Amino acid sequence: MKKFIIKTLFYLIPFFGVYGYYCFAVKPNVSGDLGILGQIPFGKDYNENLKRNYLTENWVVDTFAVSGKKPAAKKRVKIFTIGDSFSQQGIFGYQNYLAHILGDTVINVKTEGINRHIQTAVSLLNSGLLDSTICRMVIIQQVDRDAVMVLNQIDFEKPYEVPEKSKQAKDANKNGDLYNLCSWIRLQFNYENPIVKHDLKQEYFTHSSFSHELFHYYKDLWFEKTMPADTEKAGENLIRLNEKFAEKGIQMVFLLASDKYDVYRPFMTDDSLPIDTTTSFLSNIPGVFVFDTKGLLQKMVQSGEKDVYMVNDSHWSYKGSEAVAGELACPAHRAGRAVLH
Repeated sequence: MKKFIIKTLFYLIPFFGVYGYYCFAVKPNVSGDLGILGQIPFGKDYNENLKRNYLTENWVVDTFAVSGKKPAAKKRVKIFTIGDSFSQQGIFGYQNYLAHILGDTVINVKTEGINRHIQTAVSLLNSGLLDSTICRMVIIQQVDRDAVMVLNQIDFEKPYEVPEKSKQAKDANKNGDLYNLCSWIRLQFNYENPIVKHDLKQEYFTHSSFSHELFHYYKDLWFEKTMPADTEKAGENLIRLNEKFAEKGIQMVFLLASDKYDVYRPFMTDDSLPIDTTTSFLSNIPGVFVFDTKGLLQKMVQSGEKDVYMVNDSHWSYKGSEAVAGELACPAHRAGRAVLH
């Protein structure tokens, strides 16, 4: 019995040592969507420091496209936005900075499911739930890495259907610390790791430990698999999307949120890494106002601006939000094509 206990302890002590390290050193310090996906202990101080610079008031009104009724409004609203996670940043999102610049409320339409925002917008138009009686302009925001796929999946004839009650996935804690520990161990060996890391030429983040490193989502590299026929169809569908809004008397702005990898690609030490050009043609389609944010954000990084994107997250920071909003609000942007005032 004594030998059995000794042998058992021989195996259990290392396990509890690793378990204790994870529970007390790693888990409490995981932050940002990349930190959560990759179980990376970025710490909490970084985000707290960014929060000190946020706007103090949120002028964005969220409305949910789930009721099947036209949004009630006392007056026609100037701008509606509908997009993916880049449009759900709340008080430090580009819509809030845009609202403060224009001195007017911005309405953000939230949707059910991943990458359902453009289809939802089209379906709202088809069902008469979105027209010029309630808004003048709609900003359709789409992250670059999914742009071709999402544009190609649009059903232009589909009416709006009230979605079933959302079955949102619970957070990772639903499986308990043991499951998360196993995930962390797996990721230490870089097995099926969704996060890719690259070295940077100089400091581009204010994080005390990761100022010279870029962490990004692996899907940022999916452009290498994009076929020319898919990009061509995406352009055709973008033209048709713009026409759908014009038919309802609404100006459409297509806001292309650049992938983190794309923005920082020129500043990585490895010059052999591929460059994404799959969606660059979208901004040159005649008659469609497309704002590709990559050029703007790269100029900020080039000038030495730190934390244009968050080191522990796949999204731009409040600095990126403010810059994007400033460009959207500028009457001179795109030779006068964007007039939001």
